[in-house]
Amino acid sequence: MAVHTATLTREQLASLPASYFKAVDAKDVDAILAHFADDATLTVQTDHAVFEGAEEIRRMFTDFCGNSTSIFHEIKNIVVEPEAGKVATEQSYIGELADGTKNDMHNCNFFDVDAEGKFSRVIIWMAGTNPLK
Repeated sequence: MAVHTATLTREQLASLPASYFKAVDAKDVDAILAHFADDATLTVQTDHAVFEGAEEIRRMFTDFCGNSTSIFHEIKNIVVEPEAGKVATEQSYIGELADGTKNDMHNCNFFDVDAEGKFSRVIIWMAGTNPLK
């Protein structure tokens, strides 16, 4: 896992989740992965699912985007801790999967950001069934 060695500004950190969710909503896997360090870890804590490294994270998002007909996130709250390189968001996720499953969820994400402005660790807490497999 990348070590945070430089402090990004509050504004730089705060912009990352919005850019990330915009890429997810557009189902742009390359743009999503551009937010992650190569050795990042993404954990869906409420489902005990862990994706380690760019390859596993790419596979998960490729599957999620491919299995989704619509994805929409709206950030409701954001907390930024510049000294630690951390951002937390509370957001809604509304989407429909290809099998017709409709999701309307309230989630929280916790982002650790490295000195290059990439996510080194993301932890997701979801209300409901995990669509990220």
